Amino acid sequence: MIFALFILFTIGVALIVFPVLFSFKFQRRIRTSAVRERRKRKNSDSLKSLILKENNKLSNIKINRLLKVSGHPWGWTAFHVRLAQLLFPLGAAFMIYALYEIKVAMQGSMQFPIIVFVICTVSGYALPLVLLRLIANKRKEMLAAEIVIFSHRLVVCITDKTPLYYAIKRAGRVCKILKPHIDELLIDWMENPRQAIHTFADKIGINEILPVTNTLLASWNAPEDRLIELFQQQIRNIDTMRDFHIKKKIEVSPLRVTFIIMVPFIVAVALVLMPWYKGFIDILSQNI
Repeated sequence: MIFALFILFTIGVALIVFPVLFSFKFQRRIRTSAVRERRKRKNSDSLKSLILKENNKLSNIKINRLLKVSGHPWGWTAFHVRLAQLLFPLGAAFMIYALYEIKVAMQGSMQFPIIVFVICTVSGYALPLVLLRLIANKRKEMLAAEIVIFSHRLVVCITDKTPLYYAIKRAGRVCKILKPHIDELLIDWMENPRQAIHTFADKIGINEILPVTNTLLASWNAPEDRLIELFQQQIRNIDTMRDFHIKKKIEVSPLRVTFIIMVPFIVAVALVLMPWYKGFIDILSQNI
């Protein structure tokens, strides 16, 4: 009997104590989770403010222009470019030092390749901007080609006496890179056409779009008989600008070809002269 009462007493104490203990543990877990979430939010806000501060620096204006023309590849901003310029040289330096240590462990003591170290470090610093510039130049050529196609189709649509809004919509159907910008232009057109055109030019960010936007600004509320004349003048301006860029590229291309030929030629000459140079150094060391 006493043993049964003891069991019942133990069960009753357990029913009272265990929920209290579990409630304390549960509340602690809530507090810990809230502190963790607050800390994550604070760290996220600090990182966002740091990225925003770096992106708005005056020293990053050229990088922001390249990113705008290149379409922000991989979602990069100026902060990511600067971070890559910091990490790439460090990675190159670490790799060269690790290879040097491995070679020393295998072959014994040797001189540290300081020239290779400097060249690789400087190349690592310049590599992000070089890649960004190549992507920007490639995308700029594609944008310029699509602007010409868009302009010619726009003139065709205007000639068919299509309203300007629907002419822009029809002319943008054949575009790929310009299509998202044209869709945003059409959405903003309903509220404020002039502001929509300025935003359209700013987002594309190349000079080839200026004849199109200038014509749109002059013709969005112009009479129909003036539209065809304005857009034909726009096509002439775009063709003139493209001819100028093509002539400039033709003038610069011999220099590029010369540079491409000279680099392997210099390397080949250096490889040919290397045995004679080593022999000359050995003769001098023996005479000394």
